[in-house]
Amino acid sequence: MNVLNENLVIVVPARKNSKRLKDKNFKNFHGFPLVEWSLAAGLFLKQQLRDSKKKISVICSSDDDQILGLVKTKYSSSVLSVQRCPELSDDKANLSDVIIDCIHKLSVEHMIGLDDYLGGSFILLQPTSPIRLKTDLIKFCSQIRNLGEYLSLVSVNERYNELKDIYEVINKNEVNSDFSIGQIGERLLTWKDIERTNNTAFVDGSLYLGFISMLEEKGFMPESKTLAFPLSVDCSIDIDTEEEFESALVLIKKLHDLGIEYVEPLV
Repeated sequence: MNVLNENLVIVVPARKNSKRLKDKNFKNFHGFPLVEWSLAAGLFLKQQLRDSKKKISVICSSDDDQILGLVKTKYSSSVLSVQRCPELSDDKANLSDVIIDCIHKLSVEHMIGLDDYLGGSFILLQPTSPIRLKTDLIKFCSQIRNLGEYLSLVSVNERYNELKDIYEVINKNEVNSDFSIGQIGERLLTWKDIERTNNTAFVDGSLYLGFISMLEEKGFMPESKTLAFPLSVDCSIDIDTEEEFESALVLIKKLHDLGIEYVEPLV
């Protein structure tokens, strides 16, 4: 399957409530609401993939009036907004369902053909991972064009602090689904397992690509068909707490001081 032979949706899911860091998706991060950094990344990816013959749409799914208002004003000509229903707005919501919900609502609210998109692909950009280097996104687009037999592409790095997020990378770049989600078969993964395995990676949530038709059946990382995309610099932080938010601010200042280019929102 060729990603660029089908329509592509770039989805930024940004719900309102969060348990550990209140209203984090609209919290000011380095001069802009946190969600805006992922919207900017989505538009950057769209620009890089502009040679595709198929339609590419950037979508923000939210139940937050502030976020939806931002999209409808500042990004009215470039990002589509989708009102998320209450059933998909809590911390137990399945992101596969959120993406499929986006597609169905797009067909109604924006007069876009449903079948065209259900047969296409998606890129998921989590707003809690705001720091994405331009060089990484350019390489990500290049990898999309050369996906080969793989059905999904996920960003990874070497930073990890929770066992559930660690995966084994085999054959240099393939995510091994038998060594994933913090377990081996029915046995929970331990730090000793990690010490015995040289090729481990943290799936960081910054970049996901896959086919919409496979979400319900296979999820984000189909067995033996998921390609790992290593980030060039260990710069991805998944923000869930105030401490992680502050760490991300320190990191982006460091990148700025070093002259490393990252994607940021337009003023």
